[in-house]
Amino acid sequence: MTVRRLSGDGSAPKPRPGGEVNISAMRSRDLPQCRNRAHRLVMTQPDADAVPSDAVPWRALFLLGSASFASSAGLRFCDPLLPTLADAFRTTPGGAAVVVTAYAVAYGGFQLVTGPLGDRYGKVRMIALGATLCGLFTLACAFATSLEQIAVFRFLAGLTGAAIIPNCLAFIGDTIPLAQRQAVLARYMIFMSSGAISGQAVGGLLADAFGWPAAFVMVGGFMIAAGLTLTVQLRTNPVLSRRTAVPLGGLAGSFRQILASGRTPMGRLVLATVTAEAVLYIGAFTFVGAHLHDKFDVSFTVIGIMTALAAVGAVAYSSFAPMLLARFSQSSLLALSGLAFSVSFLVIALSPWLWPVGLAIVLCGGAFALFHNALQIMATQINPEARGASIATFAFCFFAGQTLGVLCTSVMFDRWGPEPIFLAAAVLMPAMALVFRTRLLAVQQA
Repeated sequence: MTVRRLSGDGSAPKPRPGGEVNISAMRSRDLPQCRNRAHRLVMTQPDADAVPSDAVPWRALFLLGSASFASSAGLRFCDPLLPTLADAFRTTPGGAAVVVTAYAVAYGGFQLVTGPLGDRYGKVRMIALGATLCGLFTLACAFATSLEQIAVFRFLAGLTGAAIIPNCLAFIGDTIPLAQRQAVLARYMIFMSSGAISGQAVGGLLADAFGWPAAFVMVGGFMIAAGLTLTVQLRTNPVLSRRTAVPLGGLAGSFRQILASGRTPMGRLVLATVTAEAVLYIGAFTFVGAHLHDKFDVSFTVIGIMTALAAVGAVAYSSFAPMLLARFSQSSLLALSGLAFSVSFLVIALSPWLWPVGLAIVLCGGAFALFHNALQIMATQINPEARGASIATFAFCFFAGQTLGVLCTSVMFDRWGPEPIFLAAAVLMPAMALVFRTRLLAVQQA
């Protein structure tokens, strides 16, 4: 990043031999104009697309991926703890679910704040601070004496944890050339998917072996370690410490950029599609476990393993993404994801055997990773001048869509059971992918 002071005619004053600008050499008649309109600092940075293709900062991305791994684990590790927490605090699993809801509400709502803060103060600084504070609040849950205290600490953990993943995505958008961005984001998703799997699996195992506080200690400790490591690296790694341009108007300007994100054709398309994706996919997939229990009468351990196969599918896609992106066009991959959604939800709804459902869940997770990865790429291009704010808006729409989707499918499940939900998803998900593919081509050609 460079800083230039503009002269009265809009050009930069000639620097001295050492690179310093001789402000005193500016003509006096230029000073009023400088005060009125040009006496300001303009922050510039190299365009990510101008970065050499072999300059991908893999070490920095690994550190950010580790923080995202911890964030994804923190989002999901309480799910298997609900029966244990219910017994410990003499309530029902539904009552204990407040620790999940508190985190999710804070995490989703605060996205709109952490994105502009990342633009203003530095994305990696916000990631490091968010991971450290989220880890401390998670660790505090282990010493809570009531369910209400855990809910409060989880809410605070959600507020601070919201800074991690959106700012990581924005950092990738700032740093990685567009031609390589989708492959890099696909590899980054391995950390997120692995974190979700590990959070659910390790959380339950630690709770069984050492009690529920052990799960909070493990996840909190990992988050603190990730945050402190990034804090140290900020002083030594120039890639991580690089600042981007701040939108004019400071934080107020960033929030105006959030409102502007949905005004461009690309912004409207991406934000509407990610909302629809969350409504349809999360709304339907939420009830896969209940469907398996009712139809196949399997244990909750089997249900946990089966639903975790979606993350396995996401990891599989992320591993093969560079090869797929090199061989197929983005338009073809979007059409392929729609077909995979249709087949997987049809099998989940209609299969009389359990093993095809497991394969369908893997396919469904891979299709979601493929489609969502494409949306993430577009989100990084909505507003490059305020990429943190744009990604935050994208994440907020995704979480809002999840909430709306689960509300709708809950009503459907109570009235008609799970099969109509999956059949509707089998029709609407490929339709959504087809509409997005068609509209994307139109926007790109406009």
